[in-house]
Amino acid sequence: MRLIFASCVRSTALIASTFFAASCNSSDPGPGDFAAACNSNGDMTAELCACLDEQAQRLSPESHSFVIAKIAGDERTALRLREDLNEMQALEAGQFVSRAIQECTIDLPDTPE
Repeated sequence: MRLIFASCVRSTALIASTFFAASCNSSDPGPGDFAAACNSNGDMTAELCACLDEQAQRLSPESHSFVIAKIAGDERTALRLREDLNEMQALEAGQFVSRAIQECTIDLPDTPE
């Protein structure tokens, strides 16, 4: 559980700037796209990334693309995508990580320390 919490703290800090997030990608992200970016980041467990990926499927395509760019650390793409987000999409993206991490932490079984 401590590993998940540490991941949550790092993730929340990493994505805190997503409150004014955005995304407009030529191809909409699909299942597994967020998990791939999350896993390549290396800050979270594969289980947490998979859970967050499931949660990300609820986002609008634009917000989804933006949070993928943010979790991947691709600031150039994130800034470009941000320009195309409306207020609701930016709010959706900004709240995603803290809300999704809370839900996933509750849903995931305790992990050994």
